Amino acid sequence: MIREIALQDLTTAKRAIVAHVDRIELNSRLDLGGLTPDLKLVKQVYTLANQEQVELVVMVRPRAGDFVYNNAEFEEMKATILALKTVGISTVTFGILTKQNHLDEQRMTQLIQLAKPMQVVMHMAFDDLSDDAQLPAIDWLVQQGVQRILMHGGQLSEPITETLPKLKQTIIDANGRIEILPGGGITYENAEHIAQALACLQVHGSKIVRLD
Repeated sequence: MIREIALQDLTTAKRAIVAHVDRIELNSRLDLGGLTPDLKLVKQVYTLANQEQVELVVMVRPRAGDFVYNNAEFEEMKATILALKTVGISTVTFGILTKQNHLDEQRMTQLIQLAKPMQVVMHMAFDDLSDDAQLPAIDWLVQQGVQRILMHGGQLSEPITETLPKLKQTIIDANGRIEILPGGGITYENAEHIAQALACLQVHGSKIVRLD
Protein backbone atom coordinates (compact mmCIF):
# COMPACT_ATOMS: atom_id res chain seq x y z
CA MET A 1 0.00 0.00 0.00
CA ILE A 2 1.28 3.46 -0.93
CA ARG A 3 1.13 5.95 1.94
CA GLU A 4 1.14 9.59 0.84
CA ILE A 5 1.68 12.22 3.51
CA ALA A 6 0.56 15.85 3.25
CA LEU A 7 3.14 18.07 4.95
CA GLN A 8 4.41 21.64 4.97
CA ASP A 9 8.00 21.71 6.29
CA LEU A 10 11.40 20.08 5.85
CA THR A 11 11.56 18.65 9.38
CA THR A 12 8.33 16.72 8.91
CA ALA A 13 9.54 15.52 5.52
CA LYS A 14 12.69 14.11 7.14
CA ARG A 15 10.67 12.39 9.87
CA ALA A 16 8.19 10.99 7.36
CA ILE A 17 10.98 9.48 5.29
CA VAL A 18 12.46 7.86 8.42
CA ALA A 19 8.96 6.44 9.02
CA HIS A 20 9.06 4.91 5.52
CA VAL A 21 6.45 7.09 3.84
CA ASP A 22 6.07 6.31 0.13
CA ARG A 23 5.06 9.68 -1.28
CA ILE A 24 5.06 13.29 -0.11
CA GLU A 25 2.53 15.96 -1.04
CA LEU A 26 4.18 19.28 -0.24
CA ASN A 27 2.01 22.24 0.73
CA SER A 28 1.98 25.39 2.77
CA ARG A 29 -0.84 26.21 5.22
CA LEU A 30 -2.31 22.78 5.82
CA ASP A 31 -4.62 24.53 8.28
CA LEU A 32 -6.27 26.09 5.20
CA GLY A 33 -6.45 22.83 3.28
CA GLY A 34 -3.03 23.18 1.67
CA LEU A 35 -1.68 26.00 -0.50
CA THR A 36 1.27 26.46 -2.87
CA PRO A 37 4.53 26.09 -0.91
CA ASP A 38 7.47 28.48 -1.06
CA LEU A 39 9.90 27.65 -3.87
CA LYS A 40 12.87 27.55 -1.46
CA LEU A 41 11.10 24.86 0.58
CA VAL A 42 10.21 22.99 -2.61
CA LYS A 43 13.89 22.84 -3.59
CA GLN A 44 14.90 21.62 -0.12
CA VAL A 45 12.29 18.86 0.02
CA TYR A 46 12.94 17.94 -3.61
CA THR A 47 16.64 17.41 -2.87
CA LEU A 48 15.81 15.28 0.17
CA ALA A 49 13.13 13.24 -1.59
CA ASN A 50 15.41 12.68 -4.57
CA GLN A 51 18.21 11.40 -2.34
CA GLU A 52 15.85 9.03 -0.53
CA GLN A 53 13.97 8.00 -3.70
CA VAL A 54 10.62 9.15 -2.34
CA GLU A 55 8.08 10.49 -4.82
CA LEU A 56 7.19 14.17 -4.41
CA VAL A 57 3.96 15.90 -5.41
CA VAL A 58 3.66 19.69 -5.08
CA MET A 59 0.44 21.60 -4.47
CA VAL A 60 -0.53 24.40 -6.85
CA ARG A 61 -3.24 26.39 -5.08
CA PRO A 62 -2.85 30.17 -4.80
CA ARG A 63 -5.34 30.78 -1.99
CA ALA A 64 -7.75 29.15 0.41
CA GLY A 65 -11.49 28.96 -0.18
CA ASP A 66 -13.20 27.79 -3.33
CA PHE A 67 -11.55 26.65 -6.55
CA VAL A 68 -12.94 29.36 -8.84
CA TYR A 69 -10.01 31.59 -9.69
CA ASN A 70 -9.74 35.06 -11.22
CA ASN A 71 -7.31 35.87 -14.01
CA ALA A 72 -4.50 37.00 -11.70
CA GLU A 73 -4.77 33.81 -9.64
CA PHE A 74 -4.78 31.70 -12.79
CA GLU A 75 -1.66 33.45 -14.06
CA GLU A 76 -0.03 32.79 -10.68
CA MET A 77 -0.83 29.08 -11.03
CA LYS A 78 0.77 29.02 -14.47
CA ALA A 79 3.89 30.74 -13.17
CA THR A 80 4.09 28.27 -10.28
CA ILE A 81 3.88 25.29 -12.63
CA LEU A 82 6.68 26.67 -14.81
CA ALA A 83 8.84 27.28 -11.73
CA LEU A 84 8.23 23.76 -10.43
CA LYS A 85 9.11 22.32 -13.82
CA THR A 86 12.43 24.20 -13.68
CA VAL A 87 13.19 22.69 -10.26
CA GLY A 88 12.63 19.20 -11.66
CA ILE A 89 9.39 18.32 -9.89
CA SER A 90 7.75 15.26 -11.45
CA THR A 91 4.15 15.65 -10.25
CA VAL A 92 1.87 18.60 -9.48
CA THR A 93 -1.63 18.70 -8.04
CA PHE A 94 -4.30 21.30 -8.76
CA GLY A 95 -7.95 21.80 -9.64
CA ILE A 96 -10.06 24.60 -11.12
CA LEU A 97 -13.86 24.73 -11.12
CA THR A 98 -16.46 26.99 -12.68
CA LYS A 99 -18.98 28.98 -10.67
CA GLN A 100 -21.48 26.22 -11.50
CA ASN A 101 -19.25 23.68 -9.70
CA HIS A 102 -18.23 21.96 -12.91
CA LEU A 103 -14.68 21.32 -14.05
CA ASP A 104 -13.19 24.37 -15.76
CA GLU A 105 -12.02 22.37 -18.75
CA GLN A 106 -10.58 25.34 -20.63
CA ARG A 107 -8.26 26.44 -17.82
CA MET A 108 -7.49 22.89 -16.69
CA THR A 109 -6.40 22.06 -20.25
CA GLN A 110 -3.99 24.99 -20.25
CA LEU A 111 -2.42 23.93 -16.96
CA ILE A 112 -2.20 20.26 -17.94
CA GLN A 113 -0.49 21.17 -21.21
CA LEU A 114 1.82 23.61 -19.45
CA ALA A 115 2.77 20.99 -16.86
CA LYS A 116 3.97 18.40 -19.36
CA PRO A 117 6.02 16.25 -18.96
CA MET A 118 5.09 16.44 -15.27
CA GLN A 119 2.30 14.18 -14.09
CA VAL A 120 -0.91 15.84 -12.91
CA VAL A 121 -3.13 15.00 -9.96
CA MET A 122 -6.64 16.44 -9.54
CA HIS A 123 -6.86 17.42 -5.89
CA MET A 124 -9.84 17.61 -3.54
CA ALA A 125 -11.51 20.27 -5.65
CA PHE A 126 -13.09 17.14 -7.12
CA ASP A 127 -15.24 16.84 -3.99
CA ASP A 128 -16.71 20.29 -4.72
CA LEU A 129 -18.01 19.23 -8.13
CA SER A 130 -21.78 18.88 -8.34
CA ASP A 131 -22.94 15.25 -8.29
CA ASP A 132 -23.94 15.33 -11.96
CA ALA A 133 -20.52 16.70 -12.93
CA GLN A 134 -18.35 14.07 -11.25
CA LEU A 135 -18.68 11.19 -13.70
CA PRO A 136 -18.13 13.41 -16.77
CA ALA A 137 -15.15 14.92 -14.93
CA ILE A 138 -13.61 11.47 -14.45
CA ASP A 139 -14.03 10.73 -18.15
CA TRP A 140 -12.50 14.07 -19.10
CA LEU A 141 -9.55 13.73 -16.71
CA VAL A 142 -8.85 10.27 -18.12
CA GLN A 143 -8.84 11.69 -21.65
CA GLN A 144 -6.37 14.38 -20.56
CA GLY A 145 -3.98 11.81 -19.10
CA VAL A 146 -4.36 12.93 -15.49
CA GLN A 147 -2.69 10.41 -13.19
CA ARG A 148 -5.08 10.33 -10.24
CA ILE A 149 -7.81 12.05 -8.26
CA LEU A 150 -7.40 12.87 -4.57
CA MET A 151 -10.83 12.87 -2.94
CA HIS A 152 -12.66 12.47 0.35
CA GLY A 153 -16.01 11.50 -1.08
CA GLY A 154 -17.89 14.37 0.55
CA GLN A 155 -17.31 17.40 2.76
CA LEU A 156 -14.22 17.13 4.93
CA SER A 157 -16.46 17.60 7.97
CA GLU A 158 -17.91 14.15 7.24
CA PRO A 159 -15.99 11.22 8.75
CA ILE A 160 -14.23 9.05 6.19
CA THR A 161 -16.33 6.09 7.37
CA GLU A 162 -19.44 7.90 6.10
CA THR A 163 -17.95 8.70 2.70
CA LEU A 164 -16.79 5.15 1.95
CA PRO A 165 -19.85 4.36 -0.22
CA LYS A 166 -19.14 7.40 -2.42
CA LEU A 167 -15.47 6.51 -2.65
CA LYS A 168 -16.33 2.93 -3.59
CA GLN A 169 -18.67 4.12 -6.34
CA THR A 170 -16.04 6.50 -7.72
CA ILE A 171 -13.49 3.69 -7.81
CA ILE A 172 -16.03 1.61 -9.75
CA ASP A 173 -16.70 4.53 -12.12
CA ALA A 174 -12.97 5.05 -12.67
CA ASN A 175 -12.67 1.36 -13.56
CA GLY A 176 -8.89 1.38 -13.44
CA ARG A 177 -8.63 4.21 -15.98
CA ILE A 178 -7.37 6.70 -13.39
CA GLU A 179 -6.11 6.25 -9.84
CA ILE A 180 -8.44 7.21 -6.99
CA LEU A 181 -6.57 8.35 -3.87
CA PRO A 182 -8.77 8.54 -0.74
CA GLY A 183 -7.87 11.16 1.85
CA GLY A 184 -9.23 13.26 4.68
CA GLY A 185 -9.48 11.57 8.07
CA ILE A 186 -7.15 8.70 7.16
CA THR A 187 -4.33 8.12 9.66
CA TYR A 188 -1.74 5.45 10.39
CA GLU A 189 -4.31 3.97 12.77
CA ASN A 190 -7.11 3.37 10.24
CA ALA A 191 -5.21 3.34 6.92
CA GLU A 192 -5.16 -0.45 6.56
CA HIS A 193 -8.86 -0.71 7.36
CA ILE A 194 -9.81 2.01 4.86
CA ALA A 195 -7.62 0.53 2.14
CA GLN A 196 -9.15 -2.92 2.66
CA ALA A 197 -12.69 -1.52 2.72
CA LEU A 198 -12.10 0.23 -0.60
CA ALA A 199 -9.82 -2.42 -2.11
CA CYS A 200 -7.45 0.42 -3.01
CA LEU A 201 -3.68 0.44 -3.03
CA GLN A 202 -2.98 3.98 -1.78
CA VAL A 203 -4.07 6.35 0.98
CA HIS A 204 -3.41 10.02 1.80
CA GLY A 205 -3.27 12.04 5.00
CA SER A 206 -1.17 14.36 7.16
CA LYS A 207 -0.90 11.60 9.80
CA ILE A 208 -0.58 8.64 7.44
CA VAL A 209 2.63 7.45 9.13
CA ARG A 210 3.54 7.65 12.80
CA LEU A 211 6.10 10.41 13.27
CA ASP A 212 6.86 10.15 17.01
